[in-house]
Amino acid sequence: ESVNTFTIIILGTSIPSNATLIFETELLNIEDGPPLVNLFKEIDSNEDSQLSREELVEYIAKQVPGADAAELEEDIEQKKLIDEIFVHEDKNKDGLISHEEFSGPKHDEL
Repeated sequence: ESVNTFTIIILGTSIPSNATLIFETELLNIEDGPPLVNLFKEIDSNEDSQLSREELVEYIAKQVPGADAAELEEDIEQKKLIDEIFVHEDKNKDGLISHEEFSGPKHDEL
């Protein structure tokens, strides 16, 4: 059984491979991240608090440059993606994803 060993050289000084290195760090800045997007609201184009397959296809088409909803509806990979989303999100299997079922970001602010 071979053991990989290596030597660390810092400022010309060789550090043994079994040495413990301690690094000190300093936090220079904390910033807020980008605001969360209410994804549910963006997908729910008819504002009925439920996501249909058509709304999901339309939303994905907007995200893919040069694609349109009709093309995506026929694309096998996109169909699998949408099917997978509905398998995981549509808990009551009614063909719609309700606000309560949706697991993605759905609040304008926290």
